[in-house]
Amino acid sequence: MKHASIIPVFICAALIFVAFFLPWASVDSSVKGFVSKAFKSHDASLMKISGYQVPILANRPDSHLMITIIKLFNPGITDADKKSWLIWAVPLFAVLLAVAYIFFKENKWFNLGVGLLGFIIFAGGAFEILTTDLNKLVMKVTIVEGVWLTLAGYFGIGLVCCFKFIQQLRST
Repeated sequence: MKHASIIPVFICAALIFVAFFLPWASVDSSVKGFVSKAFKSHDASLMKISGYQVPILANRPDSHLMITIIKLFNPGITDADKKSWLIWAVPLFAVLLAVAYIFFKENKWFNLGVGLLGFIIFAGGAFEILTTDLNKLVMKVTIVEGVWLTLAGYFGIGLVCCFKFIQQLRST
């Protein structure tokens, strides 16, 4: 049972990785014509945007919609198209944390740090989403399951690491 905490950390990391390819934002179908023109496409699949698609869409010649959505969450951002590639670090970071957990799970300070980091990512992301006014756009944009599952995964990693930290404090 000494290694039982590895399983939930890897499940949370896998959840984050899978959620990255699930829809993160959904554009209301009632504005489909506008969105189709913005993307120069009539493909209805562009109505849902995954984390994976964000930098791809932000770096297209017709990226105005995606850049606008990015700027809603970070109004002062410059070069949003180039910086959007950093979003791919979200699942990679989760995998890195899970692998690091294998080697450092017995270090209580590692567990405290990763635990707090997981909570901070969850709280910061949830706060940003809940306080951003998505009604500023011409179309209705809704944040959907992919983002929430990603945040839940980081919260789960934080929870496991904090429990491990508390367990380590009690055993010393």
